[in-house]
Amino acid sequence: MASDAKPVVVLIPGAFHKPSVWSPVAERLRNRGYTVLTPPLAVTGDLSGQTPQSQAWKDLAGADALDDAKVVLSELEPFLADGREAVVVSHSYGSVASTAAVYGNTVVDRAAKGLKGGVKSVVNIAGFAYPVREKGIMGDTSEPPLEAYHVLKDEARDIWFSDLTPAAREETWATHIYKTQSRKSFLYFPKFVEADINVPKTYVLCENDQAVPPAFEEHMAKTGQYDPVLRLPCGHEAPFVLPDEVVNIIVQAADR
Repeated sequence: MASDAKPVVVLIPGAFHKPSVWSPVAERLRNRGYTVLTPPLAVTGDLSGQTPQSQAWKDLAGADALDDAKVVLSELEPFLADGREAVVVSHSYGSVASTAAVYGNTVVDRAAKGLKGGVKSVVNIAGFAYPVREKGIMGDTSEPPLEAYHVLKDEARDIWFSDLTPAAREETWATHIYKTQSRKSFLYFPKFVEADINVPKTYVLCENDQAVPPAFEEHMAKTGQYDPVLRLPCGHEAPFVLPDEVVNIIVQAADR
């Protein structure tokens, strides 16, 4: 049974990921008495059978990280309105949506408005930190050469799920991954950055990551002013392959 004394935990998936990829972590947290939210991303989905002329295609094409943040807040805000505190945890691209949702909604931000509740802590797993406001992730305004939809290729399966057996990779790929995501989500130039978030921030570095190089993760952690920076001996999908370790990190963040 969930306890109102514990902060709400929000789990935000990475690019192309369904919320179900968080299931091992969510189940363990709920067993410990946490209320857990697993909002989907607005920028990714199943477009099989759709055409560029379909409304579903057009809706996905127009979605960006701010739309992801709206989805997150639509689930979280009722708890904040009741005075609850929250820990927002993100994986990979989900860190972009996390920052967009958390900015202005921390316990510090809400207290300044005379409101109770708010986000008390942030955990970023193998994610990103923008260095400059109104610039891209590399600190400039360059746009990557993407199609209207970034279509995920099968090669990403072995890169993302490098810790799993080939059979488990196939099953996980089929069960937990979408194959399309809006180009717009990768062209996000935020008006605020991770360093602007005024609550404790934990970065989880995946030491064997083949998708986001560990050296780049080190740079992101420094850019976003994360402290502590914790390390896990795994590839990119830490929440899926090391759920016990990830849960322990989240609980530590909840207690900060």
